[in-house]
Amino acid sequence: MLLTDRYVREVPEPHSFEIDDYERAVEIFYERGWTDGLPVVLPTRRLVEAMIAASGRDRNESLGPIPPKGGEATVEKLAVNAVMGGCKPEHFQIVLAAIGAMMAPEHNLNGLSQTTHPCVSLTIVNGPIAKALNFNSRDGVFGNGYRANGAVGRAIRLAIWNLGGAVPWDTDKSTMSHPGEWTFCIAEEEQDSPWPPLHVERGCAPGSNAVTVFACEGPNSIVCLGTPAQMLHVITDSICTLGNVNMHVGGQTLVVINPLSAEEFAKEGWTKDEVRMYLWENARRRLSDIKACGVVHDQFRKAQQRAGRYPSRYETDNPKTMVPVTASPQDIHIVVAGGRTHFAAVLPGWGSYGGYAVTAPIAPQAA
Repeated sequence: MLLTDRYVREVPEPHSFEIDDYERAVEIFYERGWTDGLPVVLPTRRLVEAMIAASGRDRNESLGPIPPKGGEATVEKLAVNAVMGGCKPEHFQIVLAAIGAMMAPEHNLNGLSQTTHPCVSLTIVNGPIAKALNFNSRDGVFGNGYRANGAVGRAIRLAIWNLGGAVPWDTDKSTMSHPGEWTFCIAEEEQDSPWPPLHVERGCAPGSNAVTVFACEGPNSIVCLGTPAQMLHVITDSICTLGNVNMHVGGQTLVVINPLSAEEFAKEGWTKDEVRMYLWENARRRLSDIKACGVVHDQFRKAQQRAGRYPSRYETDNPKTMVPVTASPQDIHIVVAGGRTHFAAVLPGWGSYGGYAVTAPIAPQAA
């Protein structure tokens, strides 16, 4: 079996061993801490080599050290984790693109891996590749049942576990976390959407393939039914709760609207930008209500002041000031996904500490 050790500073390169006992091999992964609590596909040399070949990249090429422990994200090591997660070779380019995007400074993977906040990096797949590889973008989009979503998301999380050493009771300090720690990957529904997809909004060419990573909580359900005005009323209320860290320190948030609701918006002439602007202008809380949170807001305020990024929106003596959930409309990301029904979802971000959305193109698979 070709293996990679979680304690990368002690075992700098993947190493291999031979074993004829399948069941014993599975147990070795548990005993040595190479898995996150779920079984893995055993990364045989044949499977790993096929993964590397599909990438068309040098096995020793590194995407950089994965924090917090700094294991090098070489193509070979990522291939090992992709096999373990259940990926096919054709999935590997998406894993590479997502890991590369997570390494961007504005995503702050180091902080994400160690924060007490329950945020996890979500991978959103866009472009023809999503349909070609059977990613789910419709009913049950955040749930189970699709290999592509599950395997790509799991490969990314295993890489962060094995190479970054982001392990509970050690570096991962998340108080509650959420099931996205195992796998957290969706595709946007583009065929049944009246609006431009996320990656095109973020500068990619129409028809291209890309991933966007964004650190957020798990999806919080919103009843989203009726006229655009009625749907906006309930979405607005749902994204500016006082328990949402964005209300205290800004940052970014994600709203997922199902295709039927998006269609209703479009019928009434609403563009995605207009929905975003409405939410930003109306998803606000009175400053006196925010400050009434007391020690909660106080802790956020002091931490932000020390970091030199305390939002100016709070620097006022007027208790009636209405404070927006994010610093700008562009910090509210909107994605169309899910079944054609009457639910939406909001996924709050990590405030202004990082985890910001980063979009990266997906390279074509090697011939």
